[in-house]
Amino acid sequence: MPIITISRELGAGGTFIALKLAEAIGGTCVEKEIINEIAQKMGKSREDLTDFDQDSYNRIGVFFQEALSSIAKGGRVFHPFGMGPLDWESTSFIPSFPDQDFKHDEYIDVLTQVIKDLAAKGNVVILGRGAGRILHDHPEALHVRVVADISDRVARIMDEQKLDEAKARDLIDRRDSAAAAFLTDFFDVDWNDPHIYHLTVNTSRIGPEAAVSLILNALRRPAA
Repeated sequence: MPIITISRELGAGGTFIALKLAEAIGGTCVEKEIINEIAQKMGKSREDLTDFDQDSYNRIGVFFQEALSSIAKGGRVFHPFGMGPLDWESTSFIPSFPDQDFKHDEYIDVLTQVIKDLAAKGNVVILGRGAGRILHDHPEALHVRVVADISDRVARIMDEQKLDEAKARDLIDRRDSAAAAFLTDFFDVDWNDPHIYHLTVNTSRIGPEAAVSLILNALRRPAA
């Protein structure tokens, strides 16, 4: 019952590879479905979880959501950058957020449950969402990182999303930065650390189709 997690740079072809892998193992590829499942389990809308999701992760947004929840319950809130308690009376800008009564830890607990439930069913390829870290010690999981040269990534995003070069680069920067911050804040790991993956594939050196074959071979080969 194969379990493959895919961490990928935007534009590196990771989604294509994940879909091809799911087809090859006769399984399912999941990505956006995870955030929908989390929202359902938490009784929230998907929009409520925008700041918490990997693709759109906003560490300041998450902080203020938790801060406002703490204030509503009479608690003190400390500055996110270690500068002591926030003086809310002198703060010139307090953002407005939807009514929230959940926190970072609660989101992680539900995310962990959803990922482990998917792994328990097997025959699954999971894109992002910290699945590689949640399942880091799962004996049947293969953790893969998909990267590519920036020029190839920009070209792919320009073609797929019909963007000009500047907008494609901006989208890549924003999505990669959000994903890196998500892994750091939620799992205390460096997104680019090769040691947290079993296999890293550069699709600028090995094309996406060849990458699929390489990953399938790694999946079938017992660990040394």
